[in-house]
Amino acid sequence: MSKDQLFLLKPGFEDPAQAGKFFVCPHCNAIEGLLASFPGLATQIEVQRLPFARPRSPIVEILGELHQSLPVLVFDQSGPVPEDAGVVNGRRFIDSSERILRYLAERYSFPYVHQ
Repeated sequence: MSKDQLFLLKPGFEDPAQAGKFFVCPHCNAIEGLLASFPGLATQIEVQRLPFARPRSPIVEILGELHQSLPVLVFDQSGPVPEDAGVVNGRRFIDSSERILRYLAERYSFPYVHQ
């Protein structure tokens, strides 16, 4: 059985332009917080943490070079997909951290409060 694929930046990455400084992506970090709060979620979707450096080959292979900004959730092709999902190369995806969080809450039935 295929699963939705969630691509995040690895936390604590180094930007080559700013050697010696380590960063986190605030958009990816919000999703990391969700995964930490609901550990069973990571067993229901495939989570890949990619390095900061481009090209980010795993996502490029699916959505192409123009769509490698993270976070992004690529939908399993056999399951239902939200109407507002984008489509590239025949694959449906969402790339807004807010929308990814909302989708995961709706799909996997845990509370989500939008402020």
